[in-house]
Amino acid sequence: MMQAMPRFRLSQQKELLVPAAYVAGAFIVGLISGASILRTLTPSQLAELRQYLDSFLSNMSALAQNGQFPVIKTWVDSLRGQLLALVIMWLMGLTAVGAPLVILLTGARGFILGFTIGFLVQEKAGQGLLLALVAVLPQNLCYVPGLFVAGTLALYFSLSLFKQSHETTVFTGILTYTLLFVACALLILLGSWIEAYLVPGIIRLSMLIG
Repeated sequence: MMQAMPRFRLSQQKELLVPAAYVAGAFIVGLISGASILRTLTPSQLAELRQYLDSFLSNMSALAQNGQFPVIKTWVDSLRGQLLALVIMWLMGLTAVGAPLVILLTGARGFILGFTIGFLVQEKAGQGLLLALVAVLPQNLCYVPGLFVAGTLALYFSLSLFKQSHETTVFTGILTYTLLFVACALLILLGSWIEAYLVPGIIRLSMLIG
């Protein structure tokens, strides 16, 4: 007898409201926490981060100006990291105990984003806000929706494993779930392309303007 698996019926939006609310809440809490934790850092820690940021921006500007920016390597590294997070989330959705881990992963991504934006604005003021808009926002216009949809699907699938009312074959359930994640991966792919090919040039231009 085939194992019971949750059936995706996306026309019933109410079934996705609770997972979507949890994912959005975790991301927002992580975002706020990441920005707020800057107040707890010591002067020496802030100095190290400031030095790293200045060195990173200087190297990026020099490489872009000389036409030596490692676009392919940057794209591959970015795509690898983003897809790894997506695969982990996909795996968590396949287990009944994966729901808390999906929430934790979503919150962690929000924390990183909030910390990055908060630090740029705190240390560079107006220039930092500009850098956040041109260096962080573009790729995250793809990353965040992809993460939100993937997290909602994973949480919905994981929670649905506790229910017995919706049944289908193992193959059909996992196939539908996986295909929806492939759509999220396409957003991640686009975001990594933007991060590698467009953002370095925009950063260099913004630094020249600033």
